[in-house]
Amino acid sequence: ARQNASTVRSSRGTDTSVADQIDFTMNTNMHSAFKRETCRLRDSLVGIDLSDAQRVSGLRRRYRFFSTTLHAHHEGEDTYLWPPAQERATPAEKVVLQAMTAEHIALQDTLNHLDEGMGSLGPGADTAALGGHFDELLAVLNGHCAHEERDGVPIVQKYLTRPELKDFMAFTRAQEDSALVLPWVCDGATEQEKQTTWAMMPGFVRLFVRPMTTRKYQRFTRECGV
Repeated sequence: ARQNASTVRSSRGTDTSVADQIDFTMNTNMHSAFKRETCRLRDSLVGIDLSDAQRVSGLRRRYRFFSTTLHAHHEGEDTYLWPPAQERATPAEKVVLQAMTAEHIALQDTLNHLDEGMGSLGPGADTAALGGHFDELLAVLNGHCAHEERDGVPIVQKYLTRPELKDFMAFTRAQEDSALVLPWVCDGATEQEKQTTWAMMPGFVRLFVRPMTTRKYQRFTRECGV
């Protein structure tokens, strides 16, 4: 008999409806937010008065949030997404998943330069060099995110179980300033991205959480000046 087109065969021998596959729209929205923030931080360095201690402190704080969130996102993937998929993947799929990890390492190398430079931002800092590192990070992010969304995510969707995804989500929620993440993802996003970001939580929870976290993020933005 022909296999129904709406099902996919998992390596564990069960048919899984495409409709039941884990939705990774939020992951794509996060990628867009990382790229927007890279540009936002880079542009904030243009013409900055490095003698303005308050301005510099705010920009460093904003960068710390970005860096911490990006580090956590990739650590979560490397710990909770790629390994279980790797165990069940075909040889060709394993090559793709190994590439995901390798790309994270390359991205980390670029991010390390920024962590150091932005961490010591102040009078005498080479903002042009820092801007160049942000451009490098953006190029790496563009390539990696496109590769992950095109080739990596379908493999994870094929093999990852919902309990395994819950472990990933619990890890990300436990990070510092995680309450800022959803409104941050929506800052500068398209209407569709905003809708799908908030839709990840139940309606009754969203009614309470959305205004509370949005106010917190707006306060954070005002205090950072970015």
